[in-house]
Amino acid sequence: MKKLLFLLFFLMIGSAQAQYTLSGHVYDRSDGESLPGATLYLPEIQSGTATNAYGFYSISPSTSTFRVQVSYLGYQTIDTTLSLSENLTLNFFLDENVGQLGEIEVSATPIELQEQVNSTRMGTIKLQPREISSIPTLGGESDLIKVAQLLPGVTSGNEGTTGMFVRGGTDDQNLVILDDAVVYNIGHLFGFFSVFNSDAIKNVELVKGAFPANQGGRLSSVMDVRMNEGSLQRYNARGGIGLLTSRLTIDGPVIPEKMSFMVAARRTYIDKVFQAVGVPLPYYFYDYNAKLNYKISENDRIYVSTYLGDDVLAFDETEQTNEGSEDLGFGFNLGNFTSTIRWNHIYKNKKTFSNVTLHQTRFKYDIEGDFINNSILIRSQIQDVGLSADWEYFESPNNKFVFGAQTVGHFFRPNVISTSGEISDFIENRKGGLIQNLEGAIYAGNERELTENLSVNVGLRLSFTAAENAFYSGPEPRLAARYKFNDRHSVKASYSLMRQYMHRVSSSSIALPTDLWYPVTASIKPQYSHQISTGYTRIFPAEQISVTIEGYLKSLENLIEYREGASLILNDNFENELLAGSGRSIGLEFLIRKNSGKFTGWASYSISKTNRTFDELNRGQTYPAKYDRRHVASFVSLFEFNDRVSFSAVWTYQSGARFTPQTGQFLMPNSSLTSVELIPIYDDRNGTALGSSHRLDINFILKPRGSRRFGGEWHIGAYNFYNRAAPFRVDVQYNGSAYEYAQQGLFGFIPSIAYNFNFSSK
Repeated sequence: MKKLLFLLFFLMIGSAQAQYTLSGHVYDRSDGESLPGATLYLPEIQSGTATNAYGFYSISPSTSTFRVQVSYLGYQTIDTTLSLSENLTLNFFLDENVGQLGEIEVSATPIELQEQVNSTRMGTIKLQPREISSIPTLGGESDLIKVAQLLPGVTSGNEGTTGMFVRGGTDDQNLVILDDAVVYNIGHLFGFFSVFNSDAIKNVELVKGAFPANQGGRLSSVMDVRMNEGSLQRYNARGGIGLLTSRLTIDGPVIPEKMSFMVAARRTYIDKVFQAVGVPLPYYFYDYNAKLNYKISENDRIYVSTYLGDDVLAFDETEQTNEGSEDLGFGFNLGNFTSTIRWNHIYKNKKTFSNVTLHQTRFKYDIEGDFINNSILIRSQIQDVGLSADWEYFESPNNKFVFGAQTVGHFFRPNVISTSGEISDFIENRKGGLIQNLEGAIYAGNERELTENLSVNVGLRLSFTAAENAFYSGPEPRLAARYKFNDRHSVKASYSLMRQYMHRVSSSSIALPTDLWYPVTASIKPQYSHQISTGYTRIFPAEQISVTIEGYLKSLENLIEYREGASLILNDNFENELLAGSGRSIGLEFLIRKNSGKFTGWASYSISKTNRTFDELNRGQTYPAKYDRRHVASFVSLFEFNDRVSFSAVWTYQSGARFTPQTGQFLMPNSSLTSVELIPIYDDRNGTALGSSHRLDINFILKPRGSRRFGGEWHIGAYNFYNRAAPFRVDVQYNGSAYEYAQQGLFGFIPSIAYNFNFSSK
């Protein structure tokens, strides 16, 4: 650790000041939206930078006259020559690549491909809704989480769900943030749809390794989701009508060039569809997104954003009995709420950018039941209130610093139970005491080009958590390095240590209204992981193709698992049912991506092995993790026949999930010797895998002739086109002579049709 601190200090002081600074923002010319991740490249000095999450850049070139190229995926590149005689603030406005019929053409530029070679980042993939809106998913809905599952190193839990198991981790080891606020439950409809309305989303970044110093709190991945800010220049409306959901998003200026808004709403009508065919299913979900963007001055900006989403099930029925009518009812309400206030400030030196964020998030569920003069209410909730301050200092094109502090208060109220009637005799009322803890971190990092070929990114994060009877803290060093052979290919390596101070107590692999989040305690220690990764990047600019190969080795400590036969339902003392153990994961990932031309898409393949070891499980022997899927492959393609007709297809393959098989049973007298019971005999834990699965999803996109201000498109497709249902569970069946396992599938062929539209006032 002393050596790491010395290296960080050495890098911070070992740089020379550039003379003048060019800074500003990069915007979309048509609506004034900022463009995060836009690239500014200075070809004469073979150096550059990229805009941060708010579209801000700062660069201090070593020469007073220089050429700069500004580019962004799907936009025309600006290539200009500038001269600096003083610090200059200059905003760039990019025009979209537009085809003959006004459709946006998404294509990468050689500069963006070059950034993949130059960057020290590993295991990081950026997604844009515009890029993935054509990819077919379940029900014809555009779904960012489902698309993320098609990337190497990411696997789904069960078929069609939004679970993400990244590089051997579990679903609760992913940090998902929406405008800097944590989203604890990312699924609607028991996880079959994500909570993210793609029309309201601006961009998504998924980090699987080489974590930057400012990100922490989970072991496996960080998914950073940013909402649209709203146009400062024109009013826009977009939306869609599908078989299961409809959505509408509106944005525009409140004060032209000064303040903008964005509101989005989505609702499913599954309840109405089933009601129309005579099947009562009183379930629906809805969500809302809203954002306000206020430009106070050229150096200060305020963002206010919020999200609200709920899943609602309400079943009511009246049953006639000899004593009269009895009301029977059951339902639940499962919901997320987030709100964020952010203040961006650019300092006078034009090299320093700060972001101060106040955020709040809440996840809760209520389960209610009424039956024969009895009632029960089960409630659980977690609420966060946090504050963070982050700074970026752009010392020179080859030297960038980040530092800051973050703190969040967690308020847990698990297992609140209220009963009335005879049921109160055996299920007691419980107030569910409030559990509080404080989590925080300070961090610093430096990304620097040491030579023309070698760049490093070194950082240190010091994190802690304080609870009523426990305090934990520790360092989280981060180190990444890139060696560039030439402008076409480079090798990279990284190391990260991550700590996690909370976990999810779940009785199922699907997100159900019985899952609850719980902090570490005196007996449940924080989880932590070490990850080492190395990779190779090669680009082919003429073909607009990038190739990435990454290998990783990951160890996970203080993982939790349940005792054999653990009782979790209505259990306040579930800590006594938890065990601590370790895990190991090793894997190799391949990604080939093409972002330009009539044919675009990617191909990914992962081969990995993930194990768990618990002293009190499987006789202390190491066993495969439940979602140890050895082979996972995806092929994503989009082909444009012409400006009005295109076709997309996704083919996926993955090895089956693991389960513990029953190999036999024996008869044993009960304790009173009045009867006998069948006792099952099990094989090794997770010793058998379900069958491998593969499927093909297709989608035709038809674009009728539209006008400059109004456009629309029909999406006609199918999920699981050749009707090969993926194994979902196993049942024990008797075939006349012996018992055998039978695999049950979940989804077969599911057709879809949807109409998407957009409107602009200019």
